[in-house]
Amino acid sequence: MNERIKIGIFSPNDPRPWVRKENIDLMIKHESLLINALRNEGIEVLRGGEGYPEQDQIAWNTKLVREHAKKLANFKPDALIINEGSWTFPYDSRDAIQTFMNQIKGDDKGIARVIIFSYKDTKVPGMVAGMAVGGALKRIGISYQLVYGKIDKEKKALNDLIDIIKFYKKRADSSRTVIKAIEMLKRQKYLALGGMSLKMCTTTADVDQWAKAFGISYESLDQSELKRRALMMVKWEGIPGESRPEKIKDLRLKKAFDFLFKRKTGNFDFSRDKLKNENKFLYQLSYYYSALDVINEYNVTFLGIKCQDELSAFDCTQCITTAFLSNDVGPNGKKKKIFPTACENDMDSALTQLILYLLNGGKPAGFGDFRDLENGILAIVNCGQHPPYFFGKLEENPIKKLKNIEYMGQEIFYDAGGSSVRGRTPGGITMTVARLGRENLRYQLVAAPIKTLDVKKEDHEKYNFSWPIILGKIPIQDELMVNVWPCNHLGFSFGDYTPHLVEFAERVGIGYRVFSSTGREYSRPS
Repeated sequence: MNERIKIGIFSPNDPRPWVRKENIDLMIKHESLLINALRNEGIEVLRGGEGYPEQDQIAWNTKLVREHAKKLANFKPDALIINEGSWTFPYDSRDAIQTFMNQIKGDDKGIARVIIFSYKDTKVPGMVAGMAVGGALKRIGISYQLVYGKIDKEKKALNDLIDIIKFYKKRADSSRTVIKAIEMLKRQKYLALGGMSLKMCTTTADVDQWAKAFGISYESLDQSELKRRALMMVKWEGIPGESRPEKIKDLRLKKAFDFLFKRKTGNFDFSRDKLKNENKFLYQLSYYYSALDVINEYNVTFLGIKCQDELSAFDCTQCITTAFLSNDVGPNGKKKKIFPTACENDMDSALTQLILYLLNGGKPAGFGDFRDLENGILAIVNCGQHPPYFFGKLEENPIKKLKNIEYMGQEIFYDAGGSSVRGRTPGGITMTVARLGRENLRYQLVAAPIKTLDVKKEDHEKYNFSWPIILGKIPIQDELMVNVWPCNHLGFSFGDYTPHLVEFAERVGIGYRVFSSTGREYSRPS
């Protein structure tokens, strides 16, 4: 943690005087057990009722509810615990949370990271109160986590509570980054190169919704614009990509081709039918520079390329273009601006990649297929365009990563052929997988961290031979992961950005189902 964790505790009570007369000692005792447990963990705690007369230390009327809540808001805690020691009136707890949200100052105005804690005493209805408050919050879309147990006696109850608090602390610490990312979204422009690919409904998005929810601008061009520009860069002896180049007219293209192919920065394999020689690779590379020119001309910041079927069937696949646009280093070996790019013109995948890119400090975010899940191991395997950034450790030399690439002929799906960008992400790295999806036309963000596993070269035989592979251990059950994921695609980034993504979703007002590294689900309805 960046600094000591700060927790505010609001404890409500039953407003009926005859109930309070009997329960005040118990309510203070249950609150004290919670406070002592947290302080023993090194957490700074403020009680909403600190300094009040005994009867008023546990808020029992609207005046006290608002006073306690305002006091806690001024404390600016990382999380707010609603402590249900016995039965309370749920409206008071909901009032306290809303007062807190309105009173808190600065970046967190309107934000409450809420935990409901119910002490386990079956002789009093503390759990009942916690469930009732939870229901009240769900009705108006305020997310929360509920913990039930004997905080002084049950290790699990304390561990669960601390686990949530630490996640909320990470959320709080990410808030400035998230706010900046949300502001940056208003400066972004998407380019759709082509339309819907392979009749995949989940690749399309409502551009008006993008403009309203995120402030994103939009541009659409036919894929023929890429081809038109690419054909101007090389004079071919015959059919482009099928014949020899008579002259490479674009100096950028020539330098990149020399760097990758002639200087053998990467491993070229011409044994497969879809890549018989370097000519098709050169043709693919010309599309990358064609895309760069379109990006610069139209002031684009992220994009999607349809590829299938027209380009992949009649010209060449766009794996080289997509992999290098999303990468931190270009095919010339030089540092470059990153343009998050999705295959199959998948707009919400591209937006997910863009969000990860804005949250991770401007590092690459990739696009992948949810290919296989077995015994807690997710396989991310798709067409052959993972950014080379992911073909090595985080801080590994980017040129070394380029040298790890295996350029080889594509699979049967692409009649025009071309080279894939094959590679393997090493094990032992924390990654975030995420995807914006829709439920009943409403946005929902789904995400989880994975821990990568080493990929062997022979593992390609298990999947499609020419495609890159990421293998990662997931923190939840296979069935849950499959059922919660919104489609067949995902975005990925090195690092655990699940707290950031929850904070992001809360601040832009969209639904989410995000799983932490411990497998705990954080959610809000779409």
